[in-house]
Amino acid sequence: MSRSARKRFKYSPFISAGVISVDDLLNLAQSMKDIGAKNVKLTGETVFVWEGTQQPPGFEEAAIYQANQFKFGGVRPVKMCSAETFCENNKLPVLDLAMNLDKLFHSTHLEMKLLIAVAGCRRSCSEPSTKDVGIIAHPEGYQILAGGAAGFKPMIGRDLGMVRTQEEVVDVVGRIVEFCKTHGRRSARLGRIIEKIGLEVFRAHIMDGAPMPEMVHEDANEE
Repeated sequence: MSRSARKRFKYSPFISAGVISVDDLLNLAQSMKDIGAKNVKLTGETVFVWEGTQQPPGFEEAAIYQANQFKFGGVRPVKMCSAETFCENNKLPVLDLAMNLDKLFHSTHLEMKLLIAVAGCRRSCSEPSTKDVGIIAHPEGYQILAGGAAGFKPMIGRDLGMVRTQEEVVDVVGRIVEFCKTHGRRSARLGRIIEKIGLEVFRAHIMDGAPMPEMVHEDANEE
């Protein structure tokens, strides 16, 4: 079977931090069923799948959530663990933090993709160490990691340090996003760029506001 023959129309609703009320979930599932969705993927991003390749009639009215995009650069939806909503292991609140990061940065245009994950404790169920930006709650504050990746060439995120408040987390993530706007390249991963310029240079720039020296981009464009 050819690849084109396997294609199906799909819709992945953007649900901030993956949290939705039962009523809204029921309404979403029913509206998708009404317009012919046959299957749904629940882990990671929710994805509704149709048998045909074309957008079904009534889709525009039924798809009340913005659609996730997977084939572009930019800031992807924040990955979040079960957090204080569904788990008692969290060391500090993270649900509002994850949703605020989504609100502020989701779909920010970048040449490169940027994945962010938030975890309420060191169990790290959202796998922050394998994301471009990882946030882990500790009793004393929020640990910031940068440069992780899965994919063909996995990388573990580098420790940038600890901040005390959610506001400081947002500030640090904002500086990383701005760095990627300036220095990102198509198909580059943040971890490779950090390797080129050096962790201490990157840490000083992001955490302390030190100026960034002129960069070299060769060999940073790796998935």
